[in-house]
Amino acid sequence: MSRIARSFPLLALFIVIVAIPTITSGAPGYGRLSYTGDPSTTMTITWHTLANAGTEIRYGTSSGNYTETADGTSFVATVSEFGHIHEVTLTGLLPDTEYFYIAGDDLDGFSSEFSFKTAIEPHELCGEFSFVFLGDNRPDPIFGAGENWDEILNQAVGHDPAFLLNGGDLVTDGENIGGWIDLLAWTTDIATGIPFMPCIGNHDTGPGEGDLANYNQLFSLPRSLGTFGSGTEDYYFFTYGNAIFVSLSTEGFDGGDIPFADQAAWLDEVLTDNPRKWKIIYYHKPSYTHQAFFAISHEPNENGQNEALIPIIDEHHVDIVINSHNHWYERFHPTACSEFGDPGSALACTVGDDNFAEGTVFIVSGGAGAFTLPEDLCGTEPGRAECNGDHHYLSVTIENEILTLETWGAFPQSNEVIDSITIVKDEVDCSSPDGDADVDGGDDAGEMDTDTEEVTETETTGSVGGCGCHAVGRSPSMPVLSEMLFALIMPL
Repeated sequence: MSRIARSFPLLALFIVIVAIPTITSGAPGYGRLSYTGDPSTTMTITWHTLANAGTEIRYGTSSGNYTETADGTSFVATVSEFGHIHEVTLTGLLPDTEYFYIAGDDLDGFSSEFSFKTAIEPHELCGEFSFVFLGDNRPDPIFGAGENWDEILNQAVGHDPAFLLNGGDLVTDGENIGGWIDLLAWTTDIATGIPFMPCIGNHDTGPGEGDLANYNQLFSLPRSLGTFGSGTEDYYFFTYGNAIFVSLSTEGFDGGDIPFADQAAWLDEVLTDNPRKWKIIYYHKPSYTHQAFFAISHEPNENGQNEALIPIIDEHHVDIVINSHNHWYERFHPTACSEFGDPGSALACTVGDDNFAEGTVFIVSGGAGAFTLPEDLCGTEPGRAECNGDHHYLSVTIENEILTLETWGAFPQSNEVIDSITIVKDEVDCSSPDGDADVDGGDDAGEMDTDTEEVTETETTGSVGGCGCHAVGRSPSMPVLSEMLFALIMPL
């Protein structure tokens, strides 16, 4: 029996019943937030209904007092089980402000109340915020890894991130509808309050490419525009505070004179036109990684992306590149193969153990739910600083010129720091009332403070107390589809 059939044994009955107008058939479900514009002044809200319904958000800056209304658009998903997908982008919001909202319409009803906070005001040099990164959260029942995503996600949001990045492989099979429904059900409680910004993994593809794929229909993301943009959401960027985040695709759009040359040209254009103190790129298949015994893990540079991407990464001195795909944690010492080796190489070109000023830190983070590879298979890899086989996530804090990245072990292992680095750039005076930062010397290339430059591996403490993290309890959420089906069938 298929997974969707197991999840929805009354689906055939639902198809007949949905034609009967009821107040619950248009009730909102599976809400989620994302950025499609300036995060300091806009927010995009997406949700589902089983039947055609209005697309409206009521919102305001105090709970229960919705002084503003915004309408959006909806479409019928290619896959009928996804129902109608609704999208509203709120504009003209105040930076660094909490908003409360409900989704739906008067006829079919509104969701419970949720809230979100807009981003701090954008600035090239100054900004204080945090985010988390999770990758490869798909369940792997065949390999004994259960449905860990819900637990790990709750641990990650205990760090109070402004938004969530995801490295792909959200589901086991992008064409399996039940897997996407499970993902939405596990994620909605969090994603209705914290924006969720994924990149596409090899397990997430299909059917079709671009707007035809389930991934693209489910997530409202920025579109890649410009000379070399695809016009799709498969690769995109957004800025937040003093940082730029670029999500690339290793699962398609590999055109150009060499593989991924067009996407690399788009990346060059984006980084040139959007200068920020911190530059972070994430894509699914690793540029550098260890291929374990019997190829149980994937090879580095699997799709030949390095030759095109690495020269752009080096030219713009990207600070951190985060990949997923291999189900463990790896961190490489700063590397710059365009200057100290071959940019098309599958081996990192180390510029010095902690030389953040001249190289990029590459990380593989694939431990947010899928089975993980045991540390015994880590082997040796040139230029690699750390390898760990625990489930995990990354928590990153930016405080103006200081970036701290902590890797936390996660359920079912201990929720404690297993690796950390701190990068310190030229000191910035961000106290000016007019917001004009003063830079204390240098070219802002990413110099290290000798007091904080060391890569430290935090000792095991056996608790979450290191940052006051805690599992987040369930908040009132939009009903999931299974609950909506039950509400439809109950009156019969």
